[in-house]
Amino acid sequence: MKNILYNDGSVEQQQQPTIKIDSTKNTMPQINVFYTIIKITTSFKNINSPIIIMEQLIQSLKKDFKEKGFDIVEPFRVNDYNGAAIHKLNNFGIEDSTGIIIGCTKNFWPHFEQYIKRINNVPKDPMNCFVIDTIEGVVGNNQFIKPYEFEIRYDFNSPSSGKYVHIQTCGHFAGVASYDKDVMWSIHPTYGLWFVFRSCIIIKINYQGDSPKLPPTNLLTQFEKDEMKRFTQIAIDEGWINLETRLKIRDACPIGKEFRYEGNMFDYFYPLKRSSKSVLESLIEIENNNNNNNNNNNNNNNNNNNNFEEKK
Repeated sequence: MKNILYNDGSVEQQQQPTIKIDSTKNTMPQINVFYTIIKITTSFKNINSPIIIMEQLIQSLKKDFKEKGFDIVEPFRVNDYNGAAIHKLNNFGIEDSTGIIIGCTKNFWPHFEQYIKRINNVPKDPMNCFVIDTIEGVVGNNQFIKPYEFEIRYDFNSPSSGKYVHIQTCGHFAGVASYDKDVMWSIHPTYGLWFVFRSCIIIKINYQGDSPKLPPTNLLTQFEKDEMKRFTQIAIDEGWINLETRLKIRDACPIGKEFRYEGNMFDYFYPLKRSSKSVLESLIEIENNNNNNNNNNNNNNNNNNNNFEEKK
């Protein structure tokens, strides 16, 4: 017997073949091979297994969304969410559907700018239009999700729409960010409050494996939590219209300062010096001016070439 170690961590005990040679005949030896196989499997590596299919689906969506600036893409059990939330998610009539939370940090901003330049217009709700266009575009072009029924819900869906989702609860059960009911904010261990959940996708495929590990809950000191609670209550009393108060909430969290919004992005979300619309209009104006300059340069080059040909 000999042991063979495979890449998947399994061990196979294989009995050596016995070779019988008939010396009375001038023929090649006849080989009778007897195998006794004992597979000790430490991980299930069948490419057609449900857990591998689910992993391929999630990894492909992560890759596709990251290319569009959405760098938070994590799965969660729909049953975990439904057990805690008032507004339930669709389980599609199966035992345990898979949910995927979609979010982003400031890394999405260049993609948003390109979107505004491409459409050459400032729509009524620019951010929601961009989010819908990007998420539905990614999902529509992803080959791994095509065989399955799915539903997309957005953070801006109202309860009356029938598609409301408590997006922070999704992020909590996906292990992304702890939803602190005391301060009413989700806190990411790296980004702090400088990130946003945009959507969740519910897919008619049973969740495989254990539920994601819940995020840490002891990220803030009591003083930091008290400050966030204080500014949040002020914001509620003000009807969330005071941008400086809303900014103080995020700045009260010491985590993720390096991910704080800046430049055009800061001015768009916190239009203290100029309006959000003017931020986008300036992007379009610069883009149009650049295009006009390029066109003029091309025309000048063409004219120069024509003049040169005429002189010849």
